[in-house]
Amino acid sequence: MKLKGKILIVDDEPINLEFFDVMLSKLGFIVEKAADGEEALVKVVETDPDLLILDNIMPKLTGWEVAKKLKQDKEFHKYRQLPIIMFSAMDEVQDKIEGLELGVDDYITKPFNFSEVLARIRAVLRNRDLSREISRRERRIALV
Repeated sequence: MKLKGKILIVDDEPINLEFFDVMLSKLGFIVEKAADGEEALVKVVETDPDLLILDNIMPKLTGWEVAKKLKQDKEFHKYRQLPIIMFSAMDEVQDKIEGLELGVDDYITKPFNFSEVLARIRAVLRNRDLSREISRRERRIALV
């Protein structure tokens, strides 16, 4: 089975971590897990994932705080382009807007349908791949 990328799942609910681990592993993804925002930041550095799926409401650091650190802190400069899908039980439009304005690539509200989540994962990874290809081509053009 061809591996499709490494995904870091961050949620303080063990059942959600296990669900994503089982489902995404079966589809060929490498799955890393973290149970809170602080652990998420450590795991991002340790595992260099292709995608971060991040619960918003967690102890220690919220999903918003993790996203803000990854997108804005100098310490995490290398990970600014890391795609993030945030999920939350909060489905207020303002919550979604705040997440997207922080640089989150997609925002999914709970309860979610796994088929929809998978489609969003594929779309975000496809966009990441296209962005990388554009950057490579721009670097080649700059060398000419």
